[in-house]
Formats: sequence, C-alpha cells, structure tokens
Amino acid sequence: MKIKILGLDCSPRKDSNSGQLLAKSLEIANARLDGSIEMEILRLRDHDIRHCRACSVCGKRKDTGAFVPCVVKDDMTEILRKMCAADGLAVATPVYFGLPSDLFSKFIMRTRVLRHQDFKLANKPVGIMAIAGRRSGGAETTILASWLPFVRHGCLIVGNGDQTCQFGAMGWAGPCGHILSDEWGLEQGEQTLRRIYEVASLVKVGVRVLDHQSPMRFSYTSGNRP
Repeated sequence: MKIKILGLDCSPRKDSNSGQLLAKSLEIANARLDGSIEMEILRLRDHDIRHCRACSVCGKRKDTGAFVPCVVKDDMTEILRKMCAADGLAVATPVYFGLPSDLFSKFIMRTRVLRHQDFKLANKPVGIMAIAGRRSGGAETTILASWLPFVRHGCLIVGNGDQTCQFGAMGWAGPCGHILSDEWGLEQGEQTLRRIYEVASLVKVGVRVLDHQSPMRFSYTSGNRP
C-alpha cells in the first residue's frame, strides 16, 4: 500500500540538517518497505508564510457555520491543501532554546483554520524529528512542544516505534550536513517514518472498510464562559 507522507522542514537554513534528516530517513525506510512511502518535503523557508492577523474569523463563520478560507493570501493555502491530502505528516525542526524553530511557530499558528473547519487533520498520524547541537540540548522538550498543536487538531501522535518506542527522532548535529554522521539519529528518523507509515496504513484501511465519517465538529461556543 502506498502511503503519502508530507515532510515539513522547519529550518531557516539552506541545506538544513532538518531537510537532510527527512530525506535520508525516507531513503532508509523505503529500502525496508519496498518503496511504499511517497514523501514530498516542503522547505518552509522557501515559502511565503505570513503571520496570523488575528482576524477572529478563522475558517468557519460564527453566524452560519460556513467554511471560509484564511484571509491571508500567501503560500499557506497550498501548504494546507497538501497537509489535508497527505496520509501522514513528518515534521523536522532545529532546537531553539528547547523549543521548535520560530518558523515552525509561525507556520503552525496558520494551520488553525483547518481545526475550525471541523478538524480536517483529525486522525492523521504525525511524527516529530528534532535536531539539537547537543545530545542533551532540548530535543525532547522540542518534540513535546511540537506535539501540542497537533493534539489540538485531533491528530494521532506517534513516536519512533520499533525497538525503543521513544518520543520521535532526536538528532545531534552542528554544521549543515552534520546530521548524516549521527547514526542513532538517522535510525530514529527511519523508525519514526515507518511508524507514521504503519499508523497511516491502519487508518486508511479502517476508513475504507468501515466507511468512516469523522464525527468531529468544531464549535466556537463549546466550553466558553459567557
């Protein structure tokens, strides 16, 4: 079964370790899965991604419930479309002070429109890869922080599965390209992609066999205080 995974390189650097970890992990994973993963890698730094305007009308009208597109006209429209079309998402980010990059933060805030449009990313598996300059330099906290917005989307968070089932891929790298010398980081990256593949395959088959229609509907008022 072919599974489409969208890789998101959240580094501002050209030839980033994040992008190389995604690409190399795909190469290793597909060698074990007979080419069953189709992955497109989007380098967010190459796209026009503007800040959220806090317009208060995000994806769904409060009066009628009709879906409306984001008012900001930039490359996020196409990125959001590709996220919805993918069977799973693989996010790679450098570690900044124990957190994902500011590029990730700007990007993920703009995905809020999909949550308001009745959780368009619901049940989509997501795995995180974090690259730090030190092995204990904040990769785990970066992965955990990156999970939170995807939990709000109703996504299925996965770790690296296989032999250790840890939080995801924790890379250790300095200059661009250094990640390719981190054998354990590459192994975790490959395992994370295979875990995304496994969960996405189960979801895809389940949806088809059960003819499943997601019951998730976003409400502006549920849980709000008057």
